[in-house]
Amino acid sequence: MTATTATTATNAQPLESELLEHYRWFHRHPEPSYEEFATTARLRGILESHGIEILDSGLKTGLVAVVRGALPGPVVAIRGDIDGLPITENTGLPYASENEGLMHGCGHDFNMTVAVGAAILLQERRDTLHGTVKVILQPAEEGKATKERPTGAVQVLDTGVLDDVQAFFGTHDWPGETGAISIREGGLTGAVDKFQATIHGSGSHAAEPQHGVDPITVLGAVLQGLQAVTARNLDPVNPRVLSVTHVEAGSTWNVIPSTAFLEGTVRTTEPADREAAKDRAVAIIERTAEAYGATAEVSWFFGSPSVVNDPAWSRFGRRVAGDEGIAVTEDRPQLGGEDFSYYLQRVPGLFVHVGAGDAGASHTPTFRPDPAAIWPGVRFLAALAARATEEWDTVSPEISHEISPETAKRA
Repeated sequence: MTATTATTATNAQPLESELLEHYRWFHRHPEPSYEEFATTARLRGILESHGIEILDSGLKTGLVAVVRGALPGPVVAIRGDIDGLPITENTGLPYASENEGLMHGCGHDFNMTVAVGAAILLQERRDTLHGTVKVILQPAEEGKATKERPTGAVQVLDTGVLDDVQAFFGTHDWPGETGAISIREGGLTGAVDKFQATIHGSGSHAAEPQHGVDPITVLGAVLQGLQAVTARNLDPVNPRVLSVTHVEAGSTWNVIPSTAFLEGTVRTTEPADREAAKDRAVAIIERTAEAYGATAEVSWFFGSPSVVNDPAWSRFGRRVAGDEGIAVTEDRPQLGGEDFSYYLQRVPGLFVHVGAGDAGASHTPTFRPDPAAIWPGVRFLAALAARATEEWDTVSPEISHEISPETAKRA
């Protein structure tokens, strides 16, 4: 354990108690994506009370702070997300949500508390800190992104205040051994893609189908064909799923309609699978329609890419956790979306899960992480950032700086 990262007995207990109070406040006051005004004000007050500088980012909600080390070194960033969910809480906690219909049902109250705690620890050690650590308290991770109002990570990146960052590190609570750090190199979360297709046939009387082209028959064939995308066209070793979630056609019992509609989502962890899934799905929809004498109009929407952890940073994270006396487990990939992926498209980094006990399923009214996991998360994230700056010259040559084909297409 280095002098830079060691947790001193004199400051650990008071800070841990302070952070638990902040956590309970955040949990009681969840706010929806893009509207985290009270949360942002609270975060600003906490950081400024510890002498931490807030950067002028122009963000309406959320903020970026900075801890400037006294010693030369690189610029890295740590991130916590801050928005809640439109869920009515049913946990029975004494600090349950006081905002009707809103809840921190994905643990962003936990995540921001970890990031704030890490920032405070780093500020206390700035005399021995190498380089600079930027602290991202990001809005709208859960928000429904549009071109006009992108997801929170994109909003923060678009401000330009992170243009000099050379590595990004983030944590997220997760059901598992309390306080353990789960790490996986490579694809960790799902790339979130949406597709829609309108099949154009020609209507007719239900008793005279020969006079038309039935789009419902085409739709049925398309539904069957699409299952081959994940079953036969993608590497079976990699997590992936294609789900059709909405179909619509016709309006009465005795008329064959002229159009049919379907939409759904594809989730993949590997960039090559993401491209292949789109190519094969579009081809199946269009060519199946053509085989039946119909046509298909297909739209594809690329959402957040997969979080892909750099192998060198993954190894480094395991070493840091071990040196801090924190348990390390192997993370498992999952196909939910996470917009931390946009940071890792800029430069390599590491995103880990902090075990939060028997928290239950996230995005449900009963989700309740164990607050005892916050302090191990704080210690890990602070140590990871501090040691990354201190040992940069050793770790940096091992890091993969190649831009993936997926990143190059969307850069």
